[in-house]
Amino acid sequence: MTRTRTRTETAAGERLVCALSLLLLASLAGCALAPAGSGDTGLRLRVEQPVPFPAGSAHATFQRGRVVRQASLFEPYCQLEVNTVAERRRTLGPGRYRVTRITSRLLRDPITRIPLLRPALDCHDGIFQESIWRLAPDDDPGAYGEIRHLRCIAPYYNCTFGPPLALDQVQLVVGPYLAVVRLVTAAAADSAQSCAARAVATDPPS
Repeated sequence: MTRTRTRTETAAGERLVCALSLLLLASLAGCALAPAGSGDTGLRLRVEQPVPFPAGSAHATFQRGRVVRQASLFEPYCQLEVNTVAERRRTLGPGRYRVTRITSRLLRDPITRIPLLRPALDCHDGIFQESIWRLAPDDDPGAYGEIRHLRCIAPYYNCTFGPPLALDQVQLVVGPYLAVVRLVTAAAADSAQSCAARAVATDPPS
């Protein structure tokens, strides 16, 4: 039996379409936080505690401040990814990494990473903001050179929508394993402010 949509759901869906039509233009291009040519966003990621990587996997998954085998799609989560898959369980030791670039986009499915090419009309569908922090060793001899990125997902349901995870939200997700550090530099601050202004300008009306 097909459920009849209420006026509230229909209006919410229409508002979501209008908002996402604007947001898609910005998200498909990505919001890149990096001064031109520098490869440095002004952020550092430190591995504070050994991070376990499961056998047969190239990423470790964080949710609610813990390393988990599989994340719930109804709550924010992050994945730290390396370039190679190992047959046996391994551990990433402490090290410091430079965040060289941050990009974000909208996804319909965070597992297959299918992009949201058209706004979802059903308020029961999820919309996922993916942000990827590209990483490189930060002049640290103990850093692992094969590290790739930290990928974080912000899920939104019930015709609501918002930005990618903020720095403090990422820190809550990764818990004591990783530390997110912002360096105070004029270039990084200007770049972050510019990206934030673009995000606010395309924020859906309340």
